[in-house]
Amino acid sequence: MTGLYVDRASVLHRTPTSDKFLLLSLILAGVFLVENLYALGGILLFSLLLYPVAGIRLPFAWAAVRPVIPFIVLTFAAQAVFSSLQRGAVFGVRILAAVLLASLLTYTTRSSEMLDFFGKVLRPLRHIGVSPWRASLVLSLTVRAVPMLASSITTAREAFLARGQRAAGYEIVVPVIVGLIQSAEAIGDAISARGLELDVSET
Repeated sequence: MTGLYVDRASVLHRTPTSDKFLLLSLILAGVFLVENLYALGGILLFSLLLYPVAGIRLPFAWAAVRPVIPFIVLTFAAQAVFSSLQRGAVFGVRILAAVLLASLLTYTTRSSEMLDFFGKVLRPLRHIGVSPWRASLVLSLTVRAVPMLASSITTAREAFLARGQRAAGYEIVVPVIVGLIQSAEAIGDAISARGLELDVSET
């Protein structure tokens, strides 16, 4: 998931965040309960077709799934060796559909809307001394963390290629970690600058 909001005027952008999360949960439940490869292929195609419906170009879909392709290929190979080709294909299609759908949610939902949604869902936590606002902030940042990791990996690989080098997996670990630390510091500075380290109810 790239985790970047894409401003469009589609019906998915106008759909309430709660409805989108409910729909995502139902579809993902189906994805991981269904074993039939043809049915999963239909769900994958449906997930892909939602992008044009949302006014989002297909390169955004590719940007979402590209970071998980190596993982899917390795897992498919392992499943093919130790189980069956069908099991490997089922796993791969499931992951692709899940990533496409989750990324579409972040493409069509503003961070502020996601934060408000989590805050409302987690409101009962206040009764046990947990700040719903802080918990929703953590969840929202977690949703963005996965795309941030994928972006850092892509940036590190492109930096190696720009120097005419081909990076092995272990060679990009340090640049990725440094990039993530820099991003985390930037987010922390932005939160402090806006006084958001305090709970809303405390200000």
